[in-house]
Amino acid sequence: MKNMNRREFLAGAVTLAGAAGCKALKRTSAIDGALEGCSYDSERIRFNAKGEFRFLQLTDVHLKSCEGKLPEETEELLRRAFAKYKPDLVVLTGDIVWCKLTTAKGNFEKALKPLTDFFKEHKVYFCVTFGNHDSEHHGTDWYTRQEMYDFYKKFGEEYFVDHDVRELTGVGNGVIGVCFNGSQKPSFNLFVMDSGAYPMEGGYDGCRTDQIAWYEKVSGNTPALWFQHIIVPDVNVTGLFVDAPVTSFVAKEDGKAKIKEGPDTGYRMAWPDGERMMLLAPGVKGDLMEHTCPPKWSTYRNKAHTYKGRTLYDSWRKMGNLKGAYFGHDHMNSFDGIDKNGIRLGMTKTASRITYNDGSASLRAFTLLSDGSYDTETFCVR
Repeated sequence: MKNMNRREFLAGAVTLAGAAGCKALKRTSAIDGALEGCSYDSERIRFNAKGEFRFLQLTDVHLKSCEGKLPEETEELLRRAFAKYKPDLVVLTGDIVWCKLTTAKGNFEKALKPLTDFFKEHKVYFCVTFGNHDSEHHGTDWYTRQEMYDFYKKFGEEYFVDHDVRELTGVGNGVIGVCFNGSQKPSFNLFVMDSGAYPMEGGYDGCRTDQIAWYEKVSGNTPALWFQHIIVPDVNVTGLFVDAPVTSFVAKEDGKAKIKEGPDTGYRMAWPDGERMMLLAPGVKGDLMEHTCPPKWSTYRNKAHTYKGRTLYDSWRKMGNLKGAYFGHDHMNSFDGIDKNGIRLGMTKTASRITYNDGSASLRAFTLLSDGSYDTETFCVR
């Protein structure tokens, strides 16, 4: 498929319209009160004898085939990653099944099942939250987010980790506690949250007031990682990027000049007072190959997306236990760095070559360590 950038990809998309009986692992913590016990009754969601817990983040697969098989590059990516890392868990962070045809009732199941069957075949647990594309088609012919979640649960059976707190905005919100053997108290928490899709005011969505309030209520001081689809705009302004030294222009078809974006000239990053051409700061690992696509600042800071005046990022700073936050959404970005406030932020590339991409299929591998730290790296196939 021809490589596209995000604007070309979205311009080609359709205009947006305004399981009972499963044996899934079910969360045991209540919605209110601090998390005091492991979230799952499972010996697999635990540190191993070496004091490690390994898992993968898989995002933006954009499955669109109803032929009962995974994209060749995605299957190769998973097979090689499973062989190398031997993960206990896969965290799916949205835009997994995509396009008007594939998300239609009857087709969605055919597109999803090869992925869930792969996890079951390899006896690896998985959880899911959603992105902007998963449920962008509405009406009687398409499933809702909740209906899609129920299919993940049905197909995953005992390998599906049902972390969802249904009282919260969105679907696929919750926390997975990782415990040591012999303990029921989590030593590390994985927050996996629904960042929404498209707010009424346009642009992209983000976590809502109740999601932020819930995090502050239950988080405590246990070390934590955070996963959601759409990145927070703070990434642009907290030191992970630096101003590009030179701004270049190219001619448009109408003869007017436009700013040239690229790895040498920088990418347009949204600041509260406008845009700035920026590159990765020294010391930030990975690739920046397109501008980030967070919510508008006006959306991110409005009453519906803040709690007691705090944005999600402000809440992370307040709680002080967040070790890192990782996102999908921008298909060609895969960076990882610590910002000026000590918060580690990262992005993970698309896991297929179905939509716009850099020619690779990628995921991110994590190892949680017993001292409350973690390691992460990008793994890809070309």
